[in-house]
This record gives sequence, C-alpha cells and structure tokens, in this order.
Amino acid sequence: MMRWLISVALHQRILVLALAVVLVIFGMQAARQMPLDVFPEFAPPLVEIQTEAPGLSTEEVENLITVPLENAVNGTAWLKTLRSKSVLGLSSVVCIFQEGTDLMRARQLVQER
Repeated sequence: MMRWLISVALHQRILVLALAVVLVIFGMQAARQMPLDVFPEFAPPLVEIQTEAPGLSTEEVENLITVPLENAVNGTAWLKTLRSKSVLGLSSVVCIFQEGTDLMRARQLVQER
C-alpha cells in the first residue's frame, strides 16, 4: 500500500503539489475565521459575597448572616452550586453559575436578592 502511494505521488507530482497548495490555502482561511480568545475562561462564572461581622462568633455568623444569605440567593436563575464558609467575624457565600452565564447579569441577579 505504501509502495503504491509513493509511486503514484512521484508520478503525479503536479497533482500532489496542487493538492498541497489547496490544503494550505484552506488551512489559512480556516485559521483566519477561527474565533481566538487571548485569555480563555477556565473557571466558571462565580459571584462571591463576603460579609464582615466583627465581634461575632462562628456560630453567630453562621446563624445570623450565612444562612439568611444562602436562603436569599438560593433559587437565582442559572445557579449551579452554592458554597458557604463561616469563620470568626466573616461570612463567605460563593455562587457558581452555569457555563455561558453572563457574569454581569449573574452579579445583578445576586445583588437584587
């Protein structure tokens, strides 16, 4: 099979050369039309809400701030995952949205709630 291919390529040099030129032109055309992003998105769109509560213990931060925030944000459109963390005097709620969600729209939806 390889011997036949090589012999045909050597006998039909013009055809092989023309095919190579067509493929190069097609490749250059495809490369020009290809969407290229300088910094591709590796992380899903997320919105983080951090609330400072000086003087409150971890349990108080959880009960008074984190749980009500989770309840308010839960049910937001395109919300995929909701994560939270409460430490001494600080509450952090992370809303991870579905791929392709507009980040500004997601921020607006969270802010409205």
